[in-house]
Amino acid sequence: MGRRIRTFEPHKVYAAVIRTVDQQFLFKPDHDPNHPLLTNGCTVEAFNRFHEEIPDPSIIDIIGVAAARAKELAPIQIHWVESNINHLQIGFSVTAEQLPNISPFFRNFFSYIAIKLNKKWGRNGHAFGATYRTTVCLDDVSVEQQMIYAITNPVKDGLVSTVQESPFFTTFHHLARGEKLRFFRIDWDGYHLAGSHRKKSHCPQDYVQWLDLEIAPIPGQAGWPEYKRQAWIRAQVRAVEERVQEMLRKDGRQAMGVTEQYQTDPRSRPRNPAVSGGQPLCHCSDPDRREAFKRQWREILSEHRKASIDYRMGMWDRAFPEGTFRPPLIKPYLDAYF
Repeated sequence: MGRRIRTFEPHKVYAAVIRTVDQQFLFKPDHDPNHPLLTNGCTVEAFNRFHEEIPDPSIIDIIGVAAARAKELAPIQIHWVESNINHLQIGFSVTAEQLPNISPFFRNFFSYIAIKLNKKWGRNGHAFGATYRTTVCLDDVSVEQQMIYAITNPVKDGLVSTVQESPFFTTFHHLARGEKLRFFRIDWDGYHLAGSHRKKSHCPQDYVQWLDLEIAPIPGQAGWPEYKRQAWIRAQVRAVEERVQEMLRKDGRQAMGVTEQYQTDPRSRPRNPAVSGGQPLCHCSDPDRREAFKRQWREILSEHRKASIDYRMGMWDRAFPEGTFRPPLIKPYLDAYF
C-alpha cells in the first residue's frame, strides 16, 4: 500500500513525528548539565579565541540549530519541538505564502540532524527510519492536546519524573517561563574559505554564529498575554506529571531517571519496540467536523489520483489540488534510455 499523500492548508496546525532508524537511542543526552549546548567534558572556555579546545555541540544544540537554521532558510510557524530518546515531535503551521516552504524546511531540518548525529556517534547511513508523519489538528482543543502530549512524552514513557528535569531537547522552558532558545554553530565553510588552519590570524571560534529559534503561540492562544500562556502550560504539564506518577506508584514502579539516560548506548534500542498504529486522519474533538473532514479528504484523494495519472502520462502542466504535492517524476530516467 502506498504512503498517504500529504496535503496542507494555511493556518492549520499540524503535528509531525519522526523516529530514528530501528528506534535506536540516537537522541540520548550527552550535554554538560551546566552548559546544555556543549557536550559533556567540553568546557565553556572553548568559546575563547585560540583556545586549544573547539566548542563541541551537544544533541540539544544540534536539534536547536537544525530547527532555527531550517526556519531561516524556509520560514514556517513552529509551535513546539520536542525530543524523546528516539524520536522527534514538531508542531507547525504555515500561511498561504509559506506553503511551498514545508518540504524544504523538513529536508533541511532532518538532513542537518542526520549529518551531525552520524558524526557524533561515528556511524553511517540513515538516521531516521522513515519519512515524517503529519496529522492535522482541526480545532484548538486538539492542538492543545497534541502540544501537551509532545512536551510530556518522556514522562509518559517513564524516562523521567518531570519535564523540568528532562535531559532531552524541549521547548517547555521557553513556553512555560520565557527562556530564550539560542544555539550556536560554527561556520566551517567560512573558516575553510578564509584559509583554514593555514591562516594563523584566525581560528574556528571566530566563526561561531548564534541563532535564535522563534516559537509562535498556538492559534487559540495567540491573543493571550504571555504570562497567561505560560501559566496554562505549567498547569497542564503538572497535571500530566501527577497523573503519571500516581500510575507508577500504583504499579510499584518509578521513572528511570536522568542518570540512566546519560548511560544509555546510542546504538541500543528498546527491548520491546513500539509498534506504530494506524495514523489518524486528523485530530479533532468534534465528531461532526471529523466526518466532514473525511469527506473532504476523499474528494482531494480522488482528484490527486486523477492528476497523478495524467502527470505521469506526460501532462506536465496538470494542476494538483492546492496544498498537495506531485508524485516522483521518472521522465529523466526515460529520456536516458529512449
